[in-house]
Amino acid sequence: MLSDVELEIYRRAGKLVAEVREEVRKIVKPGEMLITIAETVEDLIRQKGARPAFPCNVSVNEVAAHYSPPATDESRVKEGDLVKVDIGAQIDGYIADTAVTVATGDDLEMVQAVERALEEAIKVIKPGIDVGDIGEAVEATALAAGFKPIRNLTGHALSRWTLHAGLTIPNVRGATGERLEVGDILALEPFITNGAGYVEDAPQAFIFRYVGDRPVRTRMARKMLFDIKRNYDSLPFAERWLAKGMSKLRLELTLRELINAGALYPYHVLKERAGGKVAQAEHTVIVTEQGCEVITR
Repeated sequence: MLSDVELEIYRRAGKLVAEVREEVRKIVKPGEMLITIAETVEDLIRQKGARPAFPCNVSVNEVAAHYSPPATDESRVKEGDLVKVDIGAQIDGYIADTAVTVATGDDLEMVQAVERALEEAIKVIKPGIDVGDIGEAVEATALAAGFKPIRNLTGHALSRWTLHAGLTIPNVRGATGERLEVGDILALEPFITNGAGYVEDAPQAFIFRYVGDRPVRTRMARKMLFDIKRNYDSLPFAERWLAKGMSKLRLELTLRELINAGALYPYHVLKERAGGKVAQAEHTVIVTEQGCEVITR
């Protein structure tokens, strides 16, 4: 069970990340650079007294998740793009996670459908339910609106300093045997699409996570691993956060050495299999005796 102090910290993190999410609705517009959106989000989190729990994801159209612009990214939002912005804030390791999709063209119906799916998922939350019941609510809402849930993307439990902790929360129906308990902290995040309903790894990765110390060959790799462990611990970080004072080639080679050594885990960019557009919505909730408290409203 969460202590009163822990609960209050979670609420603070949820409130401030919700405020940042609402600012995102104003800044995502045609012509805006993706890197500007990401860095504005991260700066707002810091200004409000927290730290990013992970790099801001700005994933466009068929890119479903894990795109955090690299330092050299010059891409911009285009008219008609469907832009997903996934945001996390942490205070002393206590994490709140939320996301919004902004339609700059004709995809408002998909955005509304994924937001309804999230609300329907929240309604079924209570102690003792199988997490598959949450997936059933998401899937039914998506299908009724003429879209498909993405079967191999899920929500997740949160714990202190851990973004993906224990439970996974499906976006499709099916009993799992995993049941909710009072005090569980969940990031509910439906993803829906007009494509095939599956995502696949793209070759690129711009987000990474420290796994553990490993023997590496170069002094640069040893120093980078030490700095990553000290600054980010077990939470994900962005390639661009390491880019200052280092050439693009040197950064890529050093990251590759650490990945190959098993010291870092890369989060590959995820794309919809058939190239369909993807919409996402997300809230963090705490399971209570009566249902749940949504801390990112």
